[in-house]
Amino acid sequence: MADIDIAELLNSMLEAVKKSLEKKWPQVRNLATSEFKKFAQNIEDIKAMKKKRSITRQQALLQLDIQKNSIKTVLLTEEGLGLLAVEAAINAALDAVRSTVNKAIGWALI
Repeated sequence: MADIDIAELLNSMLEAVKKSLEKKWPQVRNLATSEFKKFAQNIEDIKAMKKKRSITRQQALLQLDIQKNSIKTVLLTEEGLGLLAVEAAINAALDAVRSTVNKAIGWALI
């Protein structure tokens, strides 16, 4: 399994979210940073659990879905952000790290 640089992963996701949300970025920066830090850590945790064989791919997918829903819920608390904008931002973040994460973990999770 390849290493995952959490800081690099987080930066890639946040840059994608920043581009996606453009003018709303200053208002959501702190919320997005906090939520995507949790997401990046969750990916690292899944990688460690896979290495120990204590998580299945299905469990990992469910874990990431829970985290994505958490991000969506938190970002939707920002006034003026609609569901489509939030989903587009999350998708942009995931697109930015998809190949890195999937390669490092060895499963197609994102």
